[in-house]
Amino acid sequence: MSSILNVSMKEIYEGIKTKRVLIVLVVFLMAGAGYAYWIKSTLMRIEVLDTDMALNAAQNAQISSMMFFLAVIGAIFGADAINREVERGTIKVTLSHPIYRDQYLIGKFLGRMAVVIMAFLIFAVGSIAFLLILGVPLGSEFVATFVKMLPFFVLFSLVYLSLGFLLSTFIKKPSTAIIVAVILPIFLEIVYPSVASTLVVLMSLREGVAPTNPIVLQEALKKIYLLLSPIPGYHMDNILNAIKYGVSTSEFSELLASGGFSLTLEPSNISYLEAIGIAWKNIVALVIMFLLPFAIAYAKFMKMELR
Repeated sequence: MSSILNVSMKEIYEGIKTKRVLIVLVVFLMAGAGYAYWIKSTLMRIEVLDTDMALNAAQNAQISSMMFFLAVIGAIFGADAINREVERGTIKVTLSHPIYRDQYLIGKFLGRMAVVIMAFLIFAVGSIAFLLILGVPLGSEFVATFVKMLPFFVLFSLVYLSLGFLLSTFIKKPSTAIIVAVILPIFLEIVYPSVASTLVVLMSLREGVAPTNPIVLQEALKKIYLLLSPIPGYHMDNILNAIKYGVSTSEFSELLASGGFSLTLEPSNISYLEAIGIAWKNIVALVIMFLLPFAIAYAKFMKMELR
């Protein structure tokens, strides 16, 4: 246990010193400041739309930006965890001490996880501060939702951190692994969902059926959610909807299809445990998405040639 703790503390110390975390943090904070200004400008221009509805959408988008930050920094920070040590030859020195390989890997993972969470909290506080400074009202409901989502933000960061560790064991060059780590969350969280959703809609239109038909809309949404099920962000959206509205995303799609496009969900007063009960499948999916890449990285690392 002390060996794991020693490796973790070393990772935290080196992680705080590295410029990579600082650069990603500054870039996202600048983007967050621009986004906060855009939200304020949009709210000030709203005359016809329901202000509460627009503000609610803005708050959801703010949580989505925090998720994307976690995905990027988690993947980047895990991508050179092993291969850089191998490239420098420092891993042989470390493992020459009385420490097992699994202790070394777990220690590095826990240390980097701690740095990712610290960076996330700084980013989250900074993003919320920008909104408040600009006069965008967030309210106690947003703060409560954010606090309730914290355990799942951690779980989400573990998914991308383990994917980063997987890259670090299979890609020898750290620079290449980091490039892949930057592209990975962009593809998984932005490109793939957009392409999958567009293809399903286009296929529905090609069948010559009106897209406003509730049955067609429901079937299209089911196909979209099935295609999105391998995406970590999709499951986080489900958990967010369960906590905030008391329905999962699939249940939301059924309500949307039956009620038309004008349906507006109101915040739910269900308990935290009830919300977890609604989203338990998504929580299990995230746990599997975390454990599977880490298990593969673990197996690969245990047999890896460290020359």
